[in-house]
Order: sequence, then C-alpha cells, then structure tokens
Amino acid sequence: MRKIIAFLVFTLFLAGSSNAELVIEQSNTPSTGDYLKFEVIGDTFATNMGKSMFGDDYVGIESFESEIVFEIVGFEILEIDGQKYDCYIESRSMIFNFTVIIKEDAYDPQPDGDRIDYSFSFVGKFWKNGSGLITDKLKTESIDSYIQTWTEDGEQKSYEGVTEENILHTKTQGVWPDILEVGTSWTVSEDFAITSTSRSRANEGEWDVETSETEESETIDYEVTAESKVTTSLGTFNTLVIKQATQGEGSGNYTIEYLSSDFFTVKGVIFDNDEPILTMQIEEYSISSLESQSLEDGDSITEGLPNLSFLLSVSSIVLIAHRNRLQ
Repeated sequence: MRKIIAFLVFTLFLAGSSNAELVIEQSNTPSTGDYLKFEVIGDTFATNMGKSMFGDDYVGIESFESEIVFEIVGFEILEIDGQKYDCYIESRSMIFNFTVIIKEDAYDPQPDGDRIDYSFSFVGKFWKNGSGLITDKLKTESIDSYIQTWTEDGEQKSYEGVTEENILHTKTQGVWPDILEVGTSWTVSEDFAITSTSRSRANEGEWDVETSETEESETIDYEVTAESKVTTSLGTFNTLVIKQATQGEGSGNYTIEYLSSDFFTVKGVIFDNDEPILTMQIEEYSISSLESQSLEDGDSITEGLPNLSFLLSVSSIVLIAHRNRLQ
C-alpha cells in the first residue's frame, strides 16, 4: 500500500524566466500551518473503482464525496544511522466516499437496494530534508484504510481493512535538475525499507493481522513536456506540464502535473491504461508567508507548501476491494 497516498517529490519554487519561456530555478522554505486543499473534478475515481470491483454487475455511482488536504505540520531533527538531519514534516490526507449501485439479483444474498457504501482514507506523514531545488524524503509513515458497508434483509454488514506502514528511504540515485523548463528530463531511483502491519475484519469481528518487513526499489522517469495555461477557481496559471512514470508499471500508467511558474501544482491527472481516473486541482489555501493579494491574470501562490507530485497506485486499493467485496 506504499504508493496509495502519493509521494511528493518536489519542493517549493520561485520562478525565473528566459524570454517568453517558463523556467523554474529557485527554491523556498515552507512554514508550519501552511495548507493546500484540492478539489476532485468529476467522479471518475469512484466510477473506475466500481467498474473494476464489479465488472458487468456495475450500474453506477451515487453520493461521491472527496477531501484532499496537504499541510506542513512541523519540523524535527531526524537521526538515521548516527547522522542527524533537519527535516520539515508534511501531512497529506485523501478521503473518498461513495455508493456503488449494482445490478439487481447479481448476488445471493443481494444487498438491500442494490447498493454498497465505500470509504477510502489515505493519510501520510513525510519527513523531508535538503536545501536544493528538490528535497529528499527520509522517512514516511502512512495509514491507509478501507471499509465497505451494506445491508442484507435489514441487517448491517461490513468489511474493513487497515494498512500501516513505516518506511525508511535508504538510498536515492539520480541527478535532480538545476532548473525546470520544456525538454528537461531525469530519472530517480529509490530503495526502501518497509515495516508493514495489515488488519482486516468482517462485520466488526476479530481482526486478522499480518506483519511484514520488506525491502523494495522504485525508479521514476520525469519529463517536462510542454507549457500550458490552466484555469481554476483561483485564477489562470502559466504552467509547465510534467509527466511522471514509474518503470515497470506499463506505458499507459502515469501522472501529469501542471506546475505554476512558482512551482506550485494547480492541477494533476492520474492515468491508468491511458484513461484519466483521477483529476484534481487547487481550490483553497492558507500560506503564512504570503501577503494578501488578489489572484489576477496568472498570479499564483509563491511560497508555502511543496507541490502535489502524486503518483497514486489505484490498482492496489482496487485489488483489496475486489478481493473482499460483499464478504
């Protein structure tokens, strides 16, 4: 479940420019209490989940709700292998609630009203260190939870699962770019030491618990492919378009980010098999280091939090939901 909440890779930037081309080349420092809130556009996340879980028995989605908030929650000195690092800590939460409608008489017994309620929650904390253009992640803690509820002949039923992970980012290979502009590309590989505890239960019964300790590696390719104007409720932003793809996950699985001239993600789209399954963009923020300003004609947030840079592995949660549906 390590990828479920999406790892932030970049940090805050101020922008420089060369002629008419957009260039990002200078970093800044976040402040405790800064936050970003994103809105999810459409219900493609829930629709894809429903189709993946129920196939031909899927009918539709009702009552889709979401909440996505990233926040700087503090600073801490982290000691790893006898060496101390000054870190700032990012908290990220992603919550999705929705109801799946299935075909009548698809199951025996059939859920009342042909409906099953779902809730997914992904909460993570990330310790980051560094003063360069892009900072390194040193430690990650995450709690990913999932619950489905329904009724059969008026009786409440449920199935739920929780996965807690503690991750040390033991090794990073690759050269971060000094600037970002159209044509910039780079590759970064990371090694992880992961301690994981997974719990699941049906109908509020006894928890089944599994623990594991593993070592994993991941390599991500990045490319700045274009410039683009993006309009949100906060205004219109000039952005760089950045494609991120994890090696080994298939050519149709990738993330597109739209970064403002201040290296602030105003929009992100996750693709699975070349189909967009989650689109999100900025809708609210509180940045202590900003003076009051109106967002006009491409003005944007200039300081505060790291950008979104999420790479969400929807297949992991689909697998869990599919395996445990209507238990």
